[in-house]
Amino acid sequence: MADAPLLGLKLDPGTSTPLFAQIYEALRRRIISGQLGTGYRLPASRNLAQELGVSRATVVAAYDQLMAEGFAQGRRGAGVYVSDIGEVEIDQASHTPVAALPDVTSPPSPPIRPFQPGRPDMRLFPYRQWARCFSRVARSDPQALVVGSDPFGDLHLRTAIVRYLADWRGLNVSPQQILITAGSVDALEICLRTLASPGDFIALEDPGYAPLRSLIGSLGMRPRWLELDAHGACLPDIGAGVKTPVLAMLTPSSQFPLGGAMPTKRRVEFLSWAQRTDSWIVEDDYDSEFRYAGRPIPALASFEPRFDQGGRTLYLGSFSKVFTDSLRLGFLVVPMHILERISMSVRAHGTKASIAPQRALALFMENGEFYRHIRRMRRMYGERRSVLVGLLRDQLGHIVSFEDHHAGMQIVVRLAPQFDDVQIAKLAAQRGVTCAALSSYYACEPKVQGLLLGFCGFSPQELKSAVNVLREVLESV
Repeated sequence: MADAPLLGLKLDPGTSTPLFAQIYEALRRRIISGQLGTGYRLPASRNLAQELGVSRATVVAAYDQLMAEGFAQGRRGAGVYVSDIGEVEIDQASHTPVAALPDVTSPPSPPIRPFQPGRPDMRLFPYRQWARCFSRVARSDPQALVVGSDPFGDLHLRTAIVRYLADWRGLNVSPQQILITAGSVDALEICLRTLASPGDFIALEDPGYAPLRSLIGSLGMRPRWLELDAHGACLPDIGAGVKTPVLAMLTPSSQFPLGGAMPTKRRVEFLSWAQRTDSWIVEDDYDSEFRYAGRPIPALASFEPRFDQGGRTLYLGSFSKVFTDSLRLGFLVVPMHILERISMSVRAHGTKASIAPQRALALFMENGEFYRHIRRMRRMYGERRSVLVGLLRDQLGHIVSFEDHHAGMQIVVRLAPQFDDVQIAKLAAQRGVTCAALSSYYACEPKVQGLLLGFCGFSPQELKSAVNVLREVLESV
């Protein structure tokens, strides 16, 4: 046990509850009970971290959660103070954001283990703010939770997305160009059904998102693999006797799984290729918000001067990485000149996006909570990335190599040829650590040996423990 004499906090590192959540819960209860009154200045994060014997990032995470839920507020240069929350009844059950009470009728979900890639940390989700938005919609317009008036989705949400794209991605579009989807795979399927036919070639990055291979095969289409170089995906071959792909799927802002952004010259080359060959580009912008040095890179679609009228790029966005992977909501930005074709496809095959969360998400974006959440997550994930980079250099620098792209939700470490990444992944899994084998993302030879290490969903302590396990596994092979 570790004690903080000033606040009387006690932490138990032996439980499954992360340390930041233990600090958050203890402070929350003291605030609700009045033990820490309105205006009380919480200890400096560095001092409290020293008293508790934890990292400063752990205390900062707890303070961030308190501020996100309205229990505290930060004052620039002056610290963190308890907010005026009025009279609040303390609930009997623990209110930690880490784990809800298990459903007695079904087995609990398996825990998310380091280094599962692409997973947001749902322990940091702004549950109260989201609940307020949902409750407000339920009171003011309950019909919006169950009845959709437009097959393209809730107009309020589409309008909020337009503002978001203008501010964050450099896209100037209208709400009628936004189609709400049930995530990225749903959006990709809509694009394929509308713009391609069975037997057509579809250009895919190699390595790339593995489920795309199954999706294309299920629709009777054939992949044309795009090699990757230092600038991202290479253009498809257009030599004699080579059939041109009708559509190319790209991740230009942060290539998956290798990372790295496609430079402007290559983006312009792809746009020229699409115009010249009468082909299409689907830009999957799945985690572009998480860029830890400078502003997010403008979308590829924003480079296309005729995007709204004669453009060849469809832009795909998702809320699963930046917000939550449970809503299953995403969106597709459609060039104006093919809106009717997309609309006909949606009417023919139906819509999969749930209507219930759409108006609440619109309100969440309109009142600024969504942007506060992005900024907070980007800062915290950036700190976790720095922790992982430091651990890799200190603990595994003699075994692996990697590039730090200062972006994304995972880092790829490359292994020497004598290693078998599939075997390493299996051995690590037996020790409670999940690290995806890089070779499994390749369709063609040679398959590079490496591991995907996700960092966003895990605290510095969890990352440190997982790196120790991975080092022991690699040194034992």
